[in-house]
Amino acid sequence: MTATLSDVARHAGVSAATASRALNDRRYVSAAARAKVEAAVRELDYLPNRAARDLSTSRTATIGFVVHHAQYPAGGGGTFGARVLAGASRALRQRGYDLLFAAVDDDAIVRLASLPPIRADRSDGLLLLGPAMPHAAIHALRQRHRPVVIVDNRLPGDPVDAVLADNAPAVEAVTRHLIEVHSHRRIVCLAGPAAWPSSAERAAGFRRAMAAHRLPARVIRARETTIRDGERAAGALADDPPDAIVAINDAMAIGAMHRLRGLRARRPAVVGFDDIAWAAMTVPPLTTVSVDADALGTAAAERLLARMAASRAGIDLAATVLRIPARLHIRQSCGCAADDTSDQTTDASSAEAGSSRQRRRGAPDS
Repeated sequence: MTATLSDVARHAGVSAATASRALNDRRYVSAAARAKVEAAVRELDYLPNRAARDLSTSRTATIGFVVHHAQYPAGGGGTFGARVLAGASRALRQRGYDLLFAAVDDDAIVRLASLPPIRADRSDGLLLLGPAMPHAAIHALRQRHRPVVIVDNRLPGDPVDAVLADNAPAVEAVTRHLIEVHSHRRIVCLAGPAAWPSSAERAAGFRRAMAAHRLPARVIRARETTIRDGERAAGALADDPPDAIVAINDAMAIGAMHRLRGLRARRPAVVGFDDIAWAAMTVPPLTTVSVDADALGTAAAERLLARMAASRAGIDLAATVLRIPARLHIRQSCGCAADDTSDQTTDASSAEAGSSRQRRRGAPDS
């Protein structure tokens, strides 16, 4: 038998009115009562009457998830983008929201605000994945008063919620591993565009590790960060290969390994970032920085829901940048033996300034 709202309320030990307010993200529901209602929804597999709720709240109960198609390739279930999507979808589903997914090309990405599903207000908020999202497009969405959270991206100086990996400390750690454990000195970083925040932060971590050991830091930048870009960038190193390569993602690392595998001289050590499903299947297995992409998606979804709830309550929620910790996953591509593999955790996640400050609209800052 299909569960009803009354069943949920009875199971949670609250009134039907309280259960309804909790499910619709209304005010005047305690955190404890909300948690009980959400637990009851999961246990009873309750599906709200979406049509009735939409009419009463002027909401679609749908969240848009937009990504550049290069970050969500067809069949790439183990890719970074797919894992972020899975985490966001699960968190939203538990709160009664559906997710509308769109992988857009270079033309569509610059006119996000004018795309039919967005222009027609078919979603209550948007999650935008990846550094390829143009800043102007994000601003255009915010001018339409759309709640937005960006993932693996940030707009320095602009009040936009963002969720990223702890990029710089993680790359600093993997670069130090190459220097201190394997005694590599000539190390090159393969990076994406300097305008991409995650790429810039990872390159900064590389430079910091090299500077600490008084070593020259060479960074080769590519237009994107695909396997093909890694192959092209590594091709420039084939005549005089370095001791090691730090790639700012696994795709570029795999491309570099493929391009340099035919070298007669000793091949460079290679490390990556993301720990995608293919990383353990390369030859040799890829040493990389493991990011909990599922946690990135979950954190982004929860932040977006918090912003939407604050907006309905008339609260101006200060923008924040949330950091998810990363873990160094040592395999063999760095030069370690199979029995030397381990996991090492970088600095804990942090929330940058502004994460906890809230103020009522129209009220001065405290």
